[in-house]
Amino acid sequence: MTSYDPADFPPTTSHRAIAAVMTGPTTFTAALELQEWIRDLIAAGFTDRRRTPRPVTGSQHAFEVTDPAGLLLARAEYGSHWPTRTMIGPFWEAEWWASCPGLIPAAAILAARHSLKDPGLDVQARLDAAGWHRTPAQHGTGEPELVTTWSLPDASRGVIRMNAGPDQGWLIHRDVMRSCPPISAALTTPPGVIAALALTF
Repeated sequence: MTSYDPADFPPTTSHRAIAAVMTGPTTFTAALELQEWIRDLIAAGFTDRRRTPRPVTGSQHAFEVTDPAGLLLARAEYGSHWPTRTMIGPFWEAEWWASCPGLIPAAAILAARHSLKDPGLDVQARLDAAGWHRTPAQHGTGEPELVTTWSLPDASRGVIRMNAGPDQGWLIHRDVMRSCPPISAALTTPPGVIAALALTF
């Protein structure tokens, strides 16, 4: 992300609304990061749908933008309960989703947007092509594989697919989760989106 400059931040009303809610030393940096996130997505052609953030609860607010084609929705929730959490999904129907208890980087969202135009290969083929390693799960013969994992050779990033159970879905993470919270996603999330998030997160 680029450095924050109030002069080039387009949605002034959003900037003021974020600053009004996210105050104090513990949220100052998070507020700036959220404002940069919004600015970067708008600079990439995303559109502020409502022009102003909307209340979710008394102390929580949401800011939503859509990509130029109107296919992808990016949403950030912020307020007093947590600094920020984000999600992306299709604009029209909730067929799939990916979310993070922090900010999904704007670069990862842009990569996910581009992947929607090219469904192409499955997740494994895309990660294999990028040099990731797949770790075979331990399961008996004839039993379905419940967990599939991939990681970079240096183990700095990983992807886990839970194929069944209450936690079924995707988990995309870095080796240090405290500094960069993981992204979780539905099993129905397009393979290109999962791979794009994994490769750019």
